[in-house]
Amino acid sequence: MKPTLFMTLAGLLLATAAQADDCRLQLPGWIEQAHPGHAQDRTLQDERGDYRVDANESICKVWPARPHLTLVASRLVREEHEGYGEADLEVMVFDTARHALVARVVEPNLLDWDAIWVDSMAFDTARYRLRGDDLAFGLRIKRRNGSRLNPFYETTLNLYELGANHLRPVLAELIMERGGGEWDTRCAGEFSDAKYVLIVTVQEGRKGYRDLLLKQTRVDSRRAEVDGECEAVEESTHHQQFHIEYGEERYLLPIELVPI
Repeated sequence: MKPTLFMTLAGLLLATAAQADDCRLQLPGWIEQAHPGHAQDRTLQDERGDYRVDANESICKVWPARPHLTLVASRLVREEHEGYGEADLEVMVFDTARHALVARVVEPNLLDWDAIWVDSMAFDTARYRLRGDDLAFGLRIKRRNGSRLNPFYETTLNLYELGANHLRPVLAELIMERGGGEWDTRCAGEFSDAKYVLIVTVQEGRKGYRDLLLKQTRVDSRRAEVDGECEAVEESTHHQQFHIEYGEERYLLPIELVPI
């Protein structure tokens, strides 16, 4: 690699890391700006009632395609009980340099938990060109349960479109990963693991939004103890595709893709 190219790449990596660190440093102030009084641990109120911002689980990311904007996601907790609760998802966009709130959207009860709870969230800033040259960004939400006998995990993707002064969800809870099974906690059992790849096609549909193609690869397996060793005694791989079209306000999911 030429020295000039190496230095350029190194500079870009350092700049990206610096932006990420700055994002995390600015995050508490941005949350307080959006929810005055949060920093004093007060119970806040809005049109839906009482809530608190779960700052420890809030995340941020400078949007690589639009570095003048920073993405923020927070959990607004409405109810908390032993083992279950209710929480809204709030997604915000801030002006990176001016630290000004550009747009926000709250999705009620999207982060509720019971037997299955939210494990983590992460922004997906792949170049989702859903309509014309407009870029959408994504948020991936990982969920799981706490059962050893019947483990389950799932990752879903939400896509958001930023307008002149508003933020709008255009794709909700698209499954990108799902797996689980039933076993004896030692070896014997049956498992299924599926991974998905999302493709934005060139085919334009309603209101100019491009059709989506979701490709699934699912591996089903059965394990058992053989000569003292735990082995996969039966395994099969399945492939499937799903066509997703835009409806009146957002993309419509086939029934097979609706999250559990």
